[in-house]
Amino acid sequence: MEREDSLYRNREETPSSSSRQKDEYERTDEEKREFVDTLWNDIKDGARELVSQEPLLGGLIYSKILNQPTFEKSLSYVLSSKIANAQVLAGQWQELMFEAMQKEPVISYCAATDIRACVERDPACPNPTHCFLFYKGFHGLQTQRVSHWLWGHGRKPLACYMQSLVSETFGMDLHPAAMFGRGVMIDHATSIVVGETAVIGDGCTLFHGVTLGGTGKTRGDRHPKLGKRVVVGSNASILGNVKVADDCKIGSSAVLVHDVPPGTTIVGTKGKVLSGKYGSALRSRL
Repeated sequence: MEREDSLYRNREETPSSSSRQKDEYERTDEEKREFVDTLWNDIKDGARELVSQEPLLGGLIYSKILNQPTFEKSLSYVLSSKIANAQVLAGQWQELMFEAMQKEPVISYCAATDIRACVERDPACPNPTHCFLFYKGFHGLQTQRVSHWLWGHGRKPLACYMQSLVSETFGMDLHPAAMFGRGVMIDHATSIVVGETAVIGDGCTLFHGVTLGGTGKTRGDRHPKLGKRVVVGSNASILGNVKVADDCKIGSSAVLVHDVPPGTTIVGTKGKVLSGKYGSALRSRL
């Protein structure tokens, strides 16, 4: 849940309130590769079935999946085609994204766990292929993972440009320095805002309109830290350098500005008068 100094470092296990003996995302390098390859086969099987069901989508399916040799090549093709413009062409983005995935294989592993998370948690997601092709929350998050890699390698202007393109294309603002764990689902995605020093743990779920922001009063480490398996409902706002522990649920439209212990459910919001000409009189009525 705490922010880490290096990017994509293997996260050390800490005791959790859920008392799980083994983290479901902890695998050896060989197991991670097998996980990605198994998912890739599932995506290709779903793609073939989709072509048979809807031939009109044949060009889309073959160009993005069936004509691609690997999961990484396919994913970089899908993402690059989304954010390409006249200034940076799709081929240039694809080459950069594929380079990032080759040099940092955990990026593609995280993407694979994100797809599995969507299939398992979203009743509207029938299979991995559906998420891979059509979920902008997934696309925006994977683009952020690449921009995060760029940020960590000193290419901050390009990382920020990717952030801008994600905002324009997918309607979600994910700072390149924000740290996302594995198995993260961003559902619907519109109007999601995640600040620079935010940390989102493994297995978290964010719904549309969520803000993980600052209070505007501090600099430095100023954004929320979410533990594992935290669910944040639509339009909820978590503000400041607060810690939300494992297995918490934050209800829709809630406003949270304080730490939350493990397994807590937070719902509702109530305005509180802090200052103003008639502050004392209003406070007595609330």
